[in-house]
Amino acid sequence: MKNSYGTINKNQAVCNTIMCLIFLLYVCPMQLSGADILVQYSHILGGSAMAAYEISHLSHLLTALNRFCVVFFPFYYKTLFSKLGTIVIIHAIWVVSILFCVLFYEILGCLFTFDEVSWTFGFLTTKKCNQMTWYTDLILNTAMIIIILVVNLLTAFKAGKNSRSLMNAAGIKMSKKQKQRELGFIKQTFLQGICLFAGQFTYYLIAPLLSDTVLLFLLLDNSIFKQRDT
Repeated sequence: MKNSYGTINKNQAVCNTIMCLIFLLYVCPMQLSGADILVQYSHILGGSAMAAYEISHLSHLLTALNRFCVVFFPFYYKTLFSKLGTIVIIHAIWVVSILFCVLFYEILGCLFTFDEVSWTFGFLTTKKCNQMTWYTDLILNTAMIIIILVVNLLTAFKAGKNSRSLMNAAGIKMSKKQKQRELGFIKQTFLQGICLFAGQFTYYLIAPLLSDTVLLFLLLDNSIFKQRDT
């Protein structure tokens, strides 16, 4: 965990833990008690969860780029992902993500707050917020999901090609276990992308069509956790 890859993963794990703790220690008690003071200030925790999510998502992208550089630019890897450089990038991600969420979800008023009707979190349903979050959340994060998916698949393809070339040069056949490992990474990449995209799709395109509050609660809570914890 002392190299750049481990540092990035540790940062992502911290953000995922923060999101889980927010839901465990604040959201669950609020849903069970319905305390007015918790509901009143829920937008602060909602904004914090959004910031943690954006940091985690960007860390996921940074992890994908880290692996990509190992495979495609091995001679420049230590320069591109030095220990100091990685720490600087991570700090920049934190600053940019927090400022981004404060600007759009607090200063401009598109609060990510607790909705007492659906019993879950959501953005304010004003015309301005609907238009803004379509770009700041759906389009932005869907684009990142696609980039992560493409980068990971390119990395898997190149790594597999390099491995087969080395083994062929040495006259060694690839074992069944190695083939399964390659296939497993590709499957994992696809599943992560599908889960993240499903959360976005559910929140923005399916939930607005529902009127049943129980179904809406189950669907939105599932989509939020699917997005925030993948």
